[in-house]
Order: sequence, then structure tokens, then C-alpha cells
Amino acid sequence: MASEASAPEGTRYAPLDVSALGVRIRLTFADGVPGDVVDAIRASWAGARVPYDPAIDPDADVPVAAGLEGDALAESLTVQVTLAALNARSGELLMFHACGVADPEGRVAAFVGPSGRGKTTLSRALGAVHGYISDETIAVDTARTVLPYRKPLSMVREGRPKEQVSPDAAGLQPVPDAPLVLTALVLITRDATQPEPRIEQVSFPDAIAELAPQMSYLAELPTPLQTVAALCDRIGGVVRLTYPDASTVAPIVPQLLDHARVHGEWEPALIAEDNPEFDLSEVTDAIRCGDRVVVLAQRWVHVLDGIAPIIWDALRTGRSMAGIIDDVVAEFGAPQHGDPRELVEAALAELIQAGVVRRRA
Repeated sequence: MASEASAPEGTRYAPLDVSALGVRIRLTFADGVPGDVVDAIRASWAGARVPYDPAIDPDADVPVAAGLEGDALAESLTVQVTLAALNARSGELLMFHACGVADPEGRVAAFVGPSGRGKTTLSRALGAVHGYISDETIAVDTARTVLPYRKPLSMVREGRPKEQVSPDAAGLQPVPDAPLVLTALVLITRDATQPEPRIEQVSFPDAIAELAPQMSYLAELPTPLQTVAALCDRIGGVVRLTYPDASTVAPIVPQLLDHARVHGEWEPALIAEDNPEFDLSEVTDAIRCGDRVVVLAQRWVHVLDGIAPIIWDALRTGRSMAGIIDDVVAEFGAPQHGDPRELVEAALAELIQAGVVRRRA
């Protein structure tokens, strides 16, 4: 086995293998990368490092080129490794842009939010108390098993590239010695005016509208919406956490993990019959949740309400325009003012503009 110790300038360094979302990724150092930079990169990846063995082929390779300043190179590598891992698990895992921690039993709470929502700050506050899983991506399979990603934390520094720091160096807790199982999926909102953290249940249509933009390769999953809905159902739904400051969240993690389970009713709402007037081929998946329908079309999630769910059901079962109008009138009654055709045409125009359906020539 090749040595991983530092070597003099100009010599070849042994590659660095790291585990990201269950994927073995090999960082190969080019000639000319300074020894102190190599050492700093190795140290920053200590939380995800696995023994290098040339007899084991990696799942993905990330070259470490010379030329960039050390901090900029380290920051670039964190991004490259993350992208390589996400690409490798495309279509296999549900991957949320989230930070996550676990209790000693291995129950994982994932905190989902867009960039700039404060996930790194939150993960540091939570990981100092609870088992740190990731500050970047929470990846879970359909059995709710979570794969940790203890990448370096990117620490913001004024006027300089972010510093890459290992979880141990940042004082975060190790992964618990227990199977990791997703137990809480939490949408986060920071509101400094709140006196204390507030937890609210979120319906699936409202939740998926926020979750979908924070998921990698959602459309590559088999029956994507059904897969996410089934996962949410198994964990008792999605909650929203509104909190004033990251320091207030760590004490309520047990409450999030033990929150009352709410199981939302849903059923597939896929295309059943060819429609003579409209093309629905852009739709990848669709589910009905009560009086709303969620549709994934052209990689975008659309939540249909009002008369749109009735129109969708009519479209997917092969109804013509006349039949669609009849179904809408049967459900809602004839409008007091105006022509029901005009209302249906207006709603259809919105679906066409959104890319959900197309009129056949």
C-alpha cells in the first residue's frame, strides 16, 4: 500500500480516498501541488477519509491540479467531490440540500433550506451537541437509511476564500454507533423576531413545493413524487421550524425527532388514457393529495388547485374539451357569471404555459 505521508516538493503524493454519500471518491494530486497544501487538504477531509488502496477502484476520480492558491483549491475540491457524489448516486437516493444530526439511537433530523439560509451555522450549533452527519447533503434511500457525508465545513472569512475545516477540528460530535435512519424532515426559516423556535406541520403539496428545488436529481428517481411522498409518509410528514437563532435549535432536536406523526393521504394520478386533444407526455409523475394534485413536468413541480385538479383528472383519463367542461361543472356547478368554457380555457392556458400539457396540432 502506498504511503500517505508528506513528501518533498516536486514528488508524487499518494491519492486521497474519501467517502461521500456512500461513494468512494479518489483525489489524485498533480505534480506541483505544495506539500503543505496536500497536508491541509488531507486534514480537512479527516471526517470522510477512507484508507487508500490502489487495488480498489474508486467510484469517481477528482484530479487535484496545481496552480490555485491553497484555500481556493481546497474550496474548489469540496464542490467537485460533492458534485461527483451526487452524480454517482443519481436515480438511487433521495438527496436533500440539508444539514443533519443524529441522536445516540441513530435517528436523523434533516434541516432543509436553500443556500444562504444558514445551514452551515445551524449544523455547527447542532453538531456540537448531537452526532454530526453533514452540513451539505442528506442522502437517504427508500428504507430511510441515511448515508453520512462528513465533508469539510466551509468557514466564511472576509476577503479570503472560505476555509475548509474538518468536523473534528470544528468540535463537532462523531456519528453515533447505530444505524442511521431518517426520522424528521424539517424545512427551516430563520426569523430573528421570533421569541423561541416554532414547529408546524406542513402538508405534502406545500412541502414538496419547497423540497423539490432543494433536491438533487429528483427527476431521475423512479416515480419521483410517489417516492418522496412515500418517504414523507413513513416519517409522519414534513415540519417547518421557524427559529430566532441557531443556538435555540439544539435543545429541541429531541422534540423534532419525537414529533407527532401525521400521515397524509395521497394516491397516484398518472396518465390512464391517451387524450385526443392534449399531449401530456412531459409529465413524469403526478399524485393527488385531497383536493390538490402535484405534477412533475419538465423537471419542475407544480401544485394544482382550484379547478385545475379536476381538469388534470379529465385530461389524464382521455376526456375531450367538452368532457373537461362537463366534469368541472359537475364538481363546482355552473358559474353565476360567464361561460364555463372560458374558465376552463383560462386554466388550461396556465397549464400549457407551465409546460404541463400541450395542445395537439
